[in-house]
Amino acid sequence: MKRYFFIILIPLTLFSPASQAETMYVTDSFKIMVRRHPGEKYKIVAQLPSNMEVNLIETEGAWAKISFKGNRTGWVLKRYLTEKTPKPIKIAELEKEVKDHSEKIEALEKENIFLKQKNAELTETIAAQSEQVKNVSLENQRLKEKPYRIILLLSGGGIFFIGCILTLIIQRFARGKKSKLSF
Repeated sequence: MKRYFFIILIPLTLFSPASQAETMYVTDSFKIMVRRHPGEKYKIVAQLPSNMEVNLIETEGAWAKISFKGNRTGWVLKRYLTEKTPKPIKIAELEKEVKDHSEKIEALEKENIFLKQKNAELTETIAAQSEQVKNVSLENQRLKEKPYRIILLLSGGGIFFIGCILTLIIQRFARGKKSKLSF
């Protein structure tokens, strides 16, 4: 018996209206009637589409006096008015913000690429200049040592020269004493 129940139940669930339903959405787009005075018995002076901005002048019961499109005025049911910015307007504002931010991101990405290239160039320049500084420092050190070598060389040469002169003087002096002794 249970077997027959399942055999009947399976086709019913597969072909039920709920499984064949089409997805639909409720529209929020409509027009409201603007009347000359508060009340449905008065003449319609205009129709306003959804999301239109209006200015509230006064209220009377379920009705609100509004101004729209410049200096035009009329009465509408208060239930159709809201202080909140309508979603389509918010969506449009957000889409504009997204577009602006996307453009800024794109510009920043381009700037980032440029700055990375500039950074690589400057890094290479710094490396080259560091090598030059190292070479100049070594040359400077070598040049600082060179005067000491020259001074030492000149000192040694000077001492040698003085030694030579002293030798000559001593030899002359010694000869001069020999000549005086030989007389």
